[in-house]
Amino acid sequence: MTHTQLLIIDAQNDFCDYPSNGYQPALPVPGAYQDFLRLSRLIRLAGTGISQVIATLDTHHAIDLAHNMCWRDENGKIPPPFALVSITGLLAGRYRLAPGLASQEASEYVLQYLQDLEQLGRPFTLWPPHCLIGSPGNNLNAELAIALRDWEAQHFTPVSVIQKGENIWTENFSALKAVIPYPGDPTTDLNQPLLNMLLESDNILVAGQASSHCVKETVEDILRFGSPEIKNKLIMLTDCMSPVPGFETSTAKFLDDLQWQGVRLASSEEIVSELIADSQNS
Repeated sequence: MTHTQLLIIDAQNDFCDYPSNGYQPALPVPGAYQDFLRLSRLIRLAGTGISQVIATLDTHHAIDLAHNMCWRDENGKIPPPFALVSITGLLAGRYRLAPGLASQEASEYVLQYLQDLEQLGRPFTLWPPHCLIGSPGNNLNAELAIALRDWEAQHFTPVSVIQKGENIWTENFSALKAVIPYPGDPTTDLNQPLLNMLLESDNILVAGQASSHCVKETVEDILRFGSPEIKNKLIMLTDCMSPVPGFETSTAKFLDDLQWQGVRLASSEEIVSELIADSQNS
């Protein structure tokens, strides 16, 4: 039987565009709830065809370098979510760290951090506080969590849960590493055990949120740090992921580029049929 892993990236309440038990998500991605329902259906219908499940959780403290509440604008106010902070803006005083964080050491670090991001050609976005430790927003979507619980009971195999993002001084979109590893914190370096786990599979089904950010950067790191043949193992479940608004065009290009490299794009319906057939033939 083919060894198929399901990699679920950040399928959490704070990214869901449908309130769960009255909880209002902090950073909803349009389409995410339906993505989660389709993914849950795949797990239920093709559960015996899935050998292993890995679920990543975006996990943050309220105090976080990329949370808007940790910054102030030139008027001393908290900037709005999605504001972009540049080196120019920092040096001109349009943005600065909140007083409680703005030690000399922290200010020097942030200046270097923004310089490093600029060299990488990356923007620095201030997000609303999200996926906070211990909050409902940090939890998996309820329907998906139930599907995974039933999968565990069927297989007597635990879902491998990977937390990322707890270091408050760097961003961690990818499940494999921080954008800029933080000195002295190995949790922000390349997660070699996770990469090794992925390399062991025949197929890696990828789903989650958002396709424009955490899914994109995780897959890019898998291709960057994995063996050359790993691209032939990846299968993007395109109807089980959605982009952040405003990133639709760049996400479409990302998926097109993956396909050009040899990564397969497929719907959950296609994969359900294949997994069922594979399990029946084993």
